[in-house]
Amino acid sequence: MHDPNYIKITTGLFIMLNPFVLIPVFLGLTGGMGKSQKMKVAFTCSIAIFVIMMISVFGGHHVLSFFGITINDFRIAGGLLIFLMAISMARAKEHENGMRYSDKEHEEAKTKDSNIAVVPLAIPLMAGPAAISVSIIDAELCTTFSSRLILVLIIAGLSLVLWVAMALAEQIGRFLGHTGQQVLTRVMGLILLALSIEFLVVGIQGAFHMTMSQ
Repeated sequence: MHDPNYIKITTGLFIMLNPFVLIPVFLGLTGGMGKSQKMKVAFTCSIAIFVIMMISVFGGHHVLSFFGITINDFRIAGGLLIFLMAISMARAKEHENGMRYSDKEHEEAKTKDSNIAVVPLAIPLMAGPAAISVSIIDAELCTTFSSRLILVLIIAGLSLVLWVAMALAEQIGRFLGHTGQQVLTRVMGLILLALSIEFLVVGIQGAFHMTMSQ
């Protein structure tokens, strides 16, 4: 069996855990907090994202098996979900969050004394259904101990990147500006669109036992 394409895995997970989507929401929800509070939220959020993704990597297969869902079925469903999110990102519409969280969750997080680091920042904004789908599919590709360990390290590294993005959110936001964030979101949406098509094609091939001619 060939080793997984770790560059493709890292790219897909990075786009799903998109720090450029996280930054404006993080700034909006922590606007009235002090520096230490913001850092605490950033740290808790990154840890929560890592834990959620680890549960998906190591427990996702068992959940699918329990419900009698094959990995190919899940590739098709995940590919469709990611396709819709990619379309949303590629269009980069105003006031659109790529189906990551609802307006009601956003308002509740701002008005209630709740732990916004977990909800809505970690889940469903970052580690939402699409990101969980990608992590489960990637875990199925990483079947050996070494490949699974590399996947864990990739997710740990991306969680660290998200923590840095939140810690430097104000500086990054000023540097990129609104237009810069929109352009990056569109580019990553196009890449994600290509990945979603691959998920769909591989899933359909596996589900219907099809082979591609070389």
